[in-house]
Amino acid sequence: MKKGCLPGLILSGLVTSACSGEELPAPDRSQTKPVYQKHSVEEILSTSDDEELVKVSGEIVKKIKDKIYLFRGETGDIHVIIEESALPDTGVKLKSPAVIKGEVNNPPDKAPKIDVENIHYVF
Repeated sequence: MKKGCLPGLILSGLVTSACSGEELPAPDRSQTKPVYQKHSVEEILSTSDDEELVKVSGEIVKKIKDKIYLFRGETGDIHVIIEESALPDTGVKLKSPAVIKGEVNNPPDKAPKIDVENIHYVF
């Protein structure tokens, strides 16, 4: 086989399969990871959309009630909701540097909160 023929063979195979009428399987999107955009607390409070995936750095300052905590970033404070399933083995460590990933809960009549999906402590 001559040099340079392989790309032509591969391309012709793709064209043949595309023209054969066979349907190719749909891509499996169930394995794709969610994309968390890094934001400041100030951005989340002022411009975030409901259900937007966010990642923010700071520290969990104190427990407000039940599953609601006060999270402090460099640009402000925001309430976060931490379900037991989102807790690391070490539990909630107050005033320890952390990165949280979660979904914005932005009801029209209240301040936005973050439903925490993951907490990573930075030591």
